[in-house]
Amino acid sequence: MGLSAGTLSGVDVFSANMVRRLVARGIPAHVVLSRPFLKWYPMPLPPDVPRHELEGDRHEPWGSRWWTMIRYLEDQAPCIYIPNYDYEYSCVSPKLSAGVGIVGIVHSDDPVHYEHVARLGRYWDAVVAVSGEIAEKTAALDASLAGRLFTIPYGIPLPQTVPERRPDPAAPLKVVYAGRLDQPQKRVLDLPPIFERLVARSVPAELTIIGDGPSRDDLIRACDGLIVRGAVRLLGTLPNPSVLEIFERSDVVILTSAFEGLPICLLEAMSRGCVPVVTDLRSGVPDLVVDGVNGFRVPMGDSAGFSERLAQLQADPDRRRTMSERASRTIREGGYDADRMVDRYVEVFEGVLDRARRGLYRRPRGRILYPRGLQEVSWKDQLPPRLRVAGTKAMRVLRRAFPRGRAANG
Repeated sequence: MGLSAGTLSGVDVFSANMVRRLVARGIPAHVVLSRPFLKWYPMPLPPDVPRHELEGDRHEPWGSRWWTMIRYLEDQAPCIYIPNYDYEYSCVSPKLSAGVGIVGIVHSDDPVHYEHVARLGRYWDAVVAVSGEIAEKTAALDASLAGRLFTIPYGIPLPQTVPERRPDPAAPLKVVYAGRLDQPQKRVLDLPPIFERLVARSVPAELTIIGDGPSRDDLIRACDGLIVRGAVRLLGTLPNPSVLEIFERSDVVILTSAFEGLPICLLEAMSRGCVPVVTDLRSGVPDLVVDGVNGFRVPMGDSAGFSERLAQLQADPDRRRTMSERASRTIREGGYDADRMVDRYVEVFEGVLDRARRGLYRRPRGRILYPRGLQEVSWKDQLPPRLRVAGTKAMRVLRRAFPRGRAANG
């Protein structure tokens, strides 16, 4: 499982769940941290998840780092490599042998993820989409993926029991947001106006915000008055077990995102009885939330709509309890458990290895296809270390033979 570094991400939670379940079945699996030196918004992997930290540091040329990854993966062959969101290192896909099966996952309804599969999908043995919406868009990008494209929703470890809700109509509505504090995708700055409307209407409600990210300082400033009133508290990044405990003590999970894939925090919160009040997105959300039945779907950016749904839930404890039970049942009975997810991935892995043995899929060879915007990449980065030295010497000879600016003969 490829990850750049342990960071606050649903993909990291998915990876930890997947590796644990595979190891429990006797299937060797681990996470490869390609850039463990990165420290942006860290969420360290749980200690029971095996990992390997790739050698190298931020000052090495990209070429050296890429060939370190290639050598590491080839040493594991036959194996399955899942790049996840490690865009800077998955670009080595065209250089890998048939012994390394590649299963790319499109995790989000996000241009970055679609660019990833459009650039490298033809070099992947299989492509997995986490929702039907994402699968349709991925298929439209490259018709050649049709026979290698699968839809597998996320699965989570399901709780053995769900705490019974006994709502008190006089108690504040306990709302929780858990995730990256990011405005372009998560729209976390939509949260303060929603709760300011509730305060103005004297609706008792409390918002707990869990996470960290680039919009943290802006969010703190926007929530300043609400924090003083006790309507909002920010807890920072917490270990996953602590987040699950807070879900069990909360009434509502709120998600104001502009786009998602299939939000793992939503699966975890609903499985523990939180009623979802979420943006009406095309990917993931319609698969989980039936508006007015087991939660509410609200147009993106509609702070009045969000505050109205929260006010309704606070004022009607019986409805809240019913929706809580339905939300939990949706996850328990909808096939969103981790074991079922792993069953389906194992089928994909076995199919990839079988097709490679039988020669039914032959990876085209190509150059390293790094993402746009990657800095400090030169022609030498495309060469293995031994050829890089020879290539550099050859270029020096050519430059001496044909110096720049020399006038043409004739």
